[in-house]
Amino acid sequence: MFTQRLEPVSSSPPPRPTRGFPGRRPAWVGALLAAALLFPHPSPAADAGDKAPLSIFILAGQSNMEGYGGINTLDELGADPQFAGLLRQIKRPDGSFVAHTNVFLYYHRQEQTIVAPVTVGQGAWPDRLGPELAFGLTVGAQLPGPVLLIKTAWGGKDLYCDFRPPGAGKPAYELPGSPRETGASYRLMVQEIHQALDHLDANFPQFKGRERRLAGFVWFQGWNDFCVDRQIRRQVYDEYAANFGHLVHDLRAEFNLPRLPVVVGELGVDGEARGNTEMLAFRAAQAKIASEPELQGTLGYVRTAPFWYAKLDELPRKLEQEERRVRGVVAARLKQERAGKPDAPDRKRMEELVNEAFDQARNQDEALLRVQREHDQVVSHWECHYYGSARVYCAIGRALAEAMLALQPRP
Repeated sequence: MFTQRLEPVSSSPPPRPTRGFPGRRPAWVGALLAAALLFPHPSPAADAGDKAPLSIFILAGQSNMEGYGGINTLDELGADPQFAGLLRQIKRPDGSFVAHTNVFLYYHRQEQTIVAPVTVGQGAWPDRLGPELAFGLTVGAQLPGPVLLIKTAWGGKDLYCDFRPPGAGKPAYELPGSPRETGASYRLMVQEIHQALDHLDANFPQFKGRERRLAGFVWFQGWNDFCVDRQIRRQVYDEYAANFGHLVHDLRAEFNLPRLPVVVGELGVDGEARGNTEMLAFRAAQAKIASEPELQGTLGYVRTAPFWYAKLDELPRKLEQEERRVRGVVAARLKQERAGKPDAPDRKRMEELVNEAFDQARNQDEALLRVQREHDQVVSHWECHYYGSARVYCAIGRALAEAMLALQPRP
């Protein structure tokens, strides 16, 4: 095991460097990704030579890029044969977790900065993981040099306002609610990237003097645009692709990389979402990113809905049914016991009594407890976070990495 190095976040950013990112060198994309999963860490590609450049990838977005995959659900990754090799890269047979010494993460999380090899626990909370884990392992297995991931993400942020880039201008519609500052998250994202690059030698002294290249930008975001106020929903959907095109243009100009590879992960919550017309409409709006002129030949668009699987629909529903059953039994018993008492018609008091009795009864009902245990092996958070499924976050991370590797220049 290892201890992550955590540093306080500086209250004031360091001076920005001169624009441009020196030392750009094409990356080698080696053996097939599927075969790479069979090799123990470190991968053959990682040993290709000490002179290979440090490849740096930016991972940006909102809460699903932060990552809410519960570590306690990670074993479910092995339930699908296609991911069994990935699980072995993450977790040893004795139950301990691997810290991958050729793939590193730089990530502001709340009041701390994670500066450490990629491993579990680097999601939104210390008991969570996000796409960074499988993304890092997948690119690290294929690129000849070390890899650094700069993760810059915050929950509850949208593209139409929070991440709105300068090139998009002000919205042509009025934003509902309190006055909001447009572009605040975009500016913070750029600031954090500069902070990571400015402090690279101090935070990762093992890379001092090594050539480095900013190799790609990954975007995984969408929930707050999807569920935006109905007053402006159509406008937000209609301009999503154009706003993202401006974001990429502005980011490329910031770092003087006009062909910076870009990968986008769709909002895949609820799987294929049959019958959810709003979700399908938003995904259609996201998919238009692929037709943005700014991105032609440099974009990978990844569908994430297929990684949603049956248990994510079945187990929450099954648990809810069991809880409803136990609650019904408790309510019927209390109603019978209180029949004829002066406060029997008091609905508020009855609800309080039912809640108290249910809390006790649920811990004694074997059928409910059995379903609860099964549920907790798969589900650890809200639906909007893929129910906190580590399996889904790892599958998404690997798919994003595969799309990014396909965009890397060959020697």
